[in-house]
Order: sequence, then structure tokens, then C-alpha cells
Amino acid sequence: MLLDRMSKTGKRHAPGSMIASQIKVLAGGVTGVHLKHERAWASITFSGIRYGFSIEWPDTAKATAVLELARLLPDHEFAIPGYFVADIVITEQSDLRLLVEILCIVDPVDDLRGC
Repeated sequence: MLLDRMSKTGKRHAPGSMIASQIKVLAGGVTGVHLKHERAWASITFSGIRYGFSIEWPDTAKATAVLELARLLPDHEFAIPGYFVADIVITEQSDLRLLVEILCIVDPVDDLRGC
């Protein structure tokens, strides 16, 4: 991962893996969540990573499963120590798949606590 951070216990936590795990739980655990790409991102004030995920359901999934996650995902609060999700965009939606872009920013307040 591009910007793994050390937790207070000394273990690394990867934001992309944490996001994927939380999406899977939000979707009821019956989906495949695949990280397709991650790219460093920066503005003059912030830095972070833009992730691309493919979220796929089996053929046996309820017809409303994709619609429900598409409705919940943009407002979901992810729990990622040292980061926050600044933007979620669904770039493609079909009956059994979502493609999602997620911008994860290094939390500047958390950075100050580590000093």
C-alpha cells in the first residue's frame, strides 16, 4: 500500500484493506470486494490515496442488493485510524457490480497527535 501508517500498537494498517473490509460488511458479506488500483493523491493542503474498487455480487444475490449499497455507500462513515474518506464516487453500476472510486486523506489532526 502506498501510505500504510503505524498504529499506536506498532502494527501497520492499510487504508485500502480496511475500506474493502468495511464495504464487505456494509454489503452483508456476500460480495467480492476487489482493489483495482491505488494512486497517490495530493493537493496543496492534503495528501492521500485514490482507490478504485470493484464490488461484485454472485448471481444468486437479491435484485436490490446493488441498489441498496449504492444508496448507503456515499454517506457511510469509514473507521480508518489516521485517515478520513473525503470522496466516494460510483463510476459504474450494473445488476451485479459497482465500480467505486474512494479518496482517502491523511487526517492532519491525527498527524499532529503523533508529534
